[in-house]
Amino acid sequence: MNKPASKKGFTLLELLVVIGVLAILATATLLVLNPIEIMRQSRDAARVSDLATLKSAISVYITGVSSPDLDGGTTSCTTLCYVNAASVTSNCAGRHGTKTTTEDSDRTVDALGWVPIDFTDIPGGSPVSVLPIDPTNTATYFYSYACDDTNKTFELNTVFESVKYLTTDDYDGKDGGNSATTYEVGTEPGLDI
Repeated sequence: MNKPASKKGFTLLELLVVIGVLAILATATLLVLNPIEIMRQSRDAARVSDLATLKSAISVYITGVSSPDLDGGTTSCTTLCYVNAASVTSNCAGRHGTKTTTEDSDRTVDALGWVPIDFTDIPGGSPVSVLPIDPTNTATYFYSYACDDTNKTFELNTVFESVKYLTTDDYDGKDGGNSATTYEVGTEPGLDI
């Protein structure tokens, strides 16, 4: 007796249904996870971490060196703000009042870097090997530094790009600084340098 040939495989309709379901699941996953926002959040987390590290290093310098110099001996703390990014507009994009921008791409910790502090003067060596820079380091997203060499206070600034850091958790609005749109850390009372 002959057995009828069994059908093996899927029909075109079954394949189209499966592909359609997979497309819907992929779209829903992208909408829920939003990989662009996740990348923005990871860059913002790096910004918070970098400024915390730099704040700690400067604080160690101020307390560990007998005569700390926050502006590299230039006596320009009152008139300059320091950045690493190229193409930053004058006055550090408005972050530090009317101070003039001085840009330096050097990341060394020997007072020649974009933060003009000689971290190598710290007994035991510098707490950082290179000065951090913003993950994107553009005219919008960059780190800035300003100081008051007389009172030995300083301020470090950046801006965020993710919804979580800007609005949901509002890091820049709750940092104790004088700007609701700039993330400010440092030792200056009111963070208003």
